[in-house]
Amino acid sequence: MKAIITFEHSCLTAADFDDGQDFDWLIEQNFDVFRIERKQQQWQLKVRHYIGVIGLPSGGQIEILPKLAQSQITHADEVAQTRQWVQQMLTAVWQALLPKSLPNLANQLLINPPAPNPPPSNHSLSLSEWLQAYFWQGFAQYVPNQQYQQFEQNQSYLQGKLLVKEQLQHNFHQPHKFYHQTENFAMDTAGNRLVKTTIERVIGSMAFPLPPQWQAVGTVAKDLYDILFSQALQELTALPSLLAQRNYTFISFCYALLTLQQASNQGQFLTPTWLVNMPFAFEKWVGRKIHEQFVGQNFELVEQKRQPLTVQQGLTIKPDIWLKSPDKLIIADVKWKKTATFNDISLADMYQLLTYASEFDADEAWLIVPTLSTQLMAQQIEFCQPKKTRFYLMPFAVTQGCLNLFH
Repeated sequence: MKAIITFEHSCLTAADFDDGQDFDWLIEQNFDVFRIERKQQQWQLKVRHYIGVIGLPSGGQIEILPKLAQSQITHADEVAQTRQWVQQMLTAVWQALLPKSLPNLANQLLINPPAPNPPPSNHSLSLSEWLQAYFWQGFAQYVPNQQYQQFEQNQSYLQGKLLVKEQLQHNFHQPHKFYHQTENFAMDTAGNRLVKTTIERVIGSMAFPLPPQWQAVGTVAKDLYDILFSQALQELTALPSLLAQRNYTFISFCYALLTLQQASNQGQFLTPTWLVNMPFAFEKWVGRKIHEQFVGQNFELVEQKRQPLTVQQGLTIKPDIWLKSPDKLIIADVKWKKTATFNDISLADMYQLLTYASEFDADEAWLIVPTLSTQLMAQQIEFCQPKKTRFYLMPFAVTQGCLNLFH
């Protein structure tokens, strides 16, 4: 079945599909990733600011890649390069994609959880193939959480603990039976149910059959994901610290995948289907990489730092990145926009950066934008009226995963 490769903000029509019923099905679903348009007497699906994979009823799939690469891609090598840096970004930001309403237990119990092992290095893999390989790699290292459960039985043999009160109550006239209690390990825990649900609804289990003990583990409805994840965090408190941290990394990864999936209007889950908001993911990736670039340079980094703007209505502002050292304060705004020159900067983005710089009394203000070039360096933005703050157009090289600072 043909795999369709498309990009943010591109358009899909029925002609792009081997099976026209797939296109009709997508029209019916009204997924957030698409905007339905009517042009030149035909329906079109306009891709919004998402990347990811959508499973189709025919068994095919749509792979959505970032718009930044669209004009550059002419052959398979460049598709592979795009997948490579997208995979690097996703590996770095899975934790940031978790819903913000999570309980504080993860922060209290699992400080600095270990990063998962690097994903497979074969960048010819599609995003769905890479995600499956990455998942099964984590699954192989996951130690299924098991807990004791008590079972009471009335049988013709004694096993475990004899319950005297129940024996007298139930077996007074049948002394050949024994009312007893046994304790067995049970696999059907909250953490394991999250993993099993992820396999069935996002990953698919055909390429890697589950061990027999997983057959007894159930799956859960979508509206119970939050409750189940909270229960899974509670279960981790009973495990040794290192094991709890490793399991937390994998369980939270599963939870992120489940929350990124969109079900059909009929509640159907097609594998693989997961969608990532690209501007949000890029912003989080930049934050992680800036932290790595400035580690050891005595900078404090805060993402989404709030500060009051007005008294009357309680309005606040929050720049994407606040970077402070003993002698310098840098405010940064991250935009998922192709901005190669000063002419590409929008007036609205400039107004926003000016406000941040003024309200925080910053020494420098950066407008961080993506680039495929490793040669494009930071450029100072000159104003007609001199400013106390120094402003810079700051490229972030996606293929290298770092800021292109100054020469």
